[in-house]
Amino acid sequence: MDGNKMLWHLDRLEDFKNGKRFAPIHIDSGLSKGCNIKCHYCYGVTQGNFYKESAKKFVSREALIDNYLKSAGKVGVRSIAFIGEAEPTLNPHLYEAVVVGKESGIDISIGTNGILFDTGRDGQAALEHLSWLRFNVSAGSDKSYRLIHASKEFNTLVEKIKYCVEYKRKNNLTLDIGIQMVLTPKDIAEVVPLAKLGAELGVDYFQVKHCSDTVENALGFYERLDDYEKFAPLLFEAESYGHDDYKVVVKWDKITNEGHRDYDQCLGAPFLLYTEGTGKVYSCGMFFDGKFEEGYRLGDLNKQTFQEILESDHYWNVIDKVRNEIDVHKECYANCRTHSCNNFLWDVKDSGVTSGVIKKHSGGFTIENPPKHKNFV
Repeated sequence: MDGNKMLWHLDRLEDFKNGKRFAPIHIDSGLSKGCNIKCHYCYGVTQGNFYKESAKKFVSREALIDNYLKSAGKVGVRSIAFIGEAEPTLNPHLYEAVVVGKESGIDISIGTNGILFDTGRDGQAALEHLSWLRFNVSAGSDKSYRLIHASKEFNTLVEKIKYCVEYKRKNNLTLDIGIQMVLTPKDIAEVVPLAKLGAELGVDYFQVKHCSDTVENALGFYERLDDYEKFAPLLFEAESYGHDDYKVVVKWDKITNEGHRDYDQCLGAPFLLYTEGTGKVYSCGMFFDGKFEEGYRLGDLNKQTFQEILESDHYWNVIDKVRNEIDVHKECYANCRTHSCNNFLWDVKDSGVTSGVIKKHSGGFTIENPPKHKNFV
């Protein structure tokens, strides 16, 4: 679904409007600070991801399992995606975390480059407990994979995807398996080959998303956001390969908005949080490193449980500071994860949930008949 799923969490919206403290609906969680490949568009490099240099830098088992997941389930966090600023499979506790998270009442998902995904019992247990598994790949061939991801492991990735699809089918699992392309101006030629590849591999969906960049143009894409509109013909062609059992999802809203924001404050901070790869908690990925880090850190899972962080005055003081002191037009990176939630919250802050709001943000679904994975807001 392109957009947000806030309409199916009106209880949290009510708490927000009444000034109550509440648990976030969703958390994007980094599990490591390194990676085994080097994508040319990696936003993680702005957040302290140093590739193989940081491959052994990851959140500890105690912080992840005991202080985080069990505690987050207790306070009512509804979903967690292990995606973060680096590669989650570099953390040896990933597969246990999937199982513990689900058993704690949280819907769990993984976004990975897939090369290191386990095909033994650990990986199988993860597949049995995940809501969705997404393989991040922006190249449709071995040759282009070497250029875009600086890796020779394209065929390894393809075999891992095939394995997961086959295991899902054999065991009648309910998780969705997909591939995702991060679209940049220099890689647009890969979108149709990837749409074809996804169909051949038998995944459930192929998703095309924009490339995030800082307002300082750290990756060289912020100043080229207006280029994306030119890609429409190839994106429409990619969509044509979709069918009832295979969805091609183009994130049109973010791809075509040129980084523009229709809201003036980040109201979504308490609804969607982030943890970075060593266990620190933030309201946004742009706070992981740099001038904002210390002043906007919500807590540290190496020292506190998630419940202790959530219930602290410090947590809510930082949430208020994000809302009132951050200039979303000058300081925030383009099309952040909270962007669509902010659009919704800005629309309802004065008028409430009107029929117009429902039509705009429902994605064609109804309150009574929600989209899949509604907790991944």
